[in-house]
Amino acid sequence: MIELKSIDDISVISDWAELNVIFYNTPLSKSKLISVLEDNGYEEDVNYGGDELYDSIIQELEKRKSLYGNSPPYSIVNSVITPLIKWIDYPEYILCLIFSYWGAADAQNGTSLFEQVSNIALKNYLSGEAITIGFPNAGNLSGQLDKLAGLLNEDRAAKNPPPKAKDDGVDVIGWNSFGDNRRGQLIVLMQCAAGKNWNLKKQIRLSVWSQYINWFFETTIPSMSITEILPTNKWANAVESYGIVFDRARIYRCLYKPNTSIDPSLRVGVVQWCDTKLN
Repeated sequence: MIELKSIDDISVISDWAELNVIFYNTPLSKSKLISVLEDNGYEEDVNYGGDELYDSIIQELEKRKSLYGNSPPYSIVNSVITPLIKWIDYPEYILCLIFSYWGAADAQNGTSLFEQVSNIALKNYLSGEAITIGFPNAGNLSGQLDKLAGLLNEDRAAKNPPPKAKDDGVDVIGWNSFGDNRRGQLIVLMQCAAGKNWNLKKQIRLSVWSQYINWFFETTIPSMSITEILPTNKWANAVESYGIVFDRARIYRCLYKPNTSIDPSLRVGVVQWCDTKLN
């Protein structure tokens, strides 16, 4: 069983419960969860109000189950959390959970894998196309923008990113074109934040990016992908600050749509990364 880091944060405990249930493919009962909480300092005193802590965890997991959509990774019946999937078939979801629980320290190539996962989620959401331009990538950013302008049939602006610019805050760009080789289409600029300090990232500056490619402000939208599922009281601020937010639940919904094809080499890389982190 994975070590429980803290009993002071409902989100942390809920991540821990998800990880254990899905990765080990084992149900988690109320008595087992309370036993683990007690081993980590939980006491049924005035601070918790008897079953209040457990009830809060179940409430959080129920909310998440709803956010995951019609095919959630687990069920909750009679106070038992039961896996509905095998992690080996949904390793991208586990990758997000690992980042959410432990953060991005010592991520190695995990952040690059998360960018590729975010690319697929954005592409499926738009029912369109997406490319990853995040650092590191083949070619400099100016060269990537030249190619992108051609793909989008948008005019390449005169300004180039600074020579030392890596990705200038954008990791994935998605779009949904009309297929008529004309300008004017929905474009999403996404930054990917696998770690816990995603809220310290600078917002994407559309005013700067419009100097690289002459796309229209009205049809260009900022976005961010994160690995957490945010508490309700933090969601509105995240959307107001970063635009369309793809949290773990939205990534799950978009990633595992019917007929979605995930590149086998990407899946192998994600499986190996998760297996190394959890074994």
